[in-house]
Amino acid sequence: MANGYFEAMRAKGFSYNTTASIRKFDCPRCGFKFSLAYARAIACQGCSESVRGCPKVRCAKCDYEFFLENTPDVQDKIQEHTLAQHICRIVNKRDDGLGIEVYNR
Repeated sequence: MANGYFEAMRAKGFSYNTTASIRKFDCPRCGFKFSLAYARAIACQGCSESVRGCPKVRCAKCDYEFFLENTPDVQDKIQEHTLAQHICRIVNKRDDGLGIEVYNR
């Protein structure tokens, strides 16, 4: 399913890095399924690391935190860094659009 999803998005002009931020993650502790964008907007809200390229993801249900590299879609540190920077830009753009100031950027 993930490959079909990516192929459909690529056909519409989206890159892997763009689609990776909305791909679903499964929490290793509780099994909750969520997107990285959702996690950053909900579970990581208020954490200054979330807008500075944090390589971790936090479950919005049980608050368990794990490295992006430990997920099936992220193969190495380069992909982990690319995805972390990508979601950082999304969160920063969202915050700027809402007039939210983060002083620790």
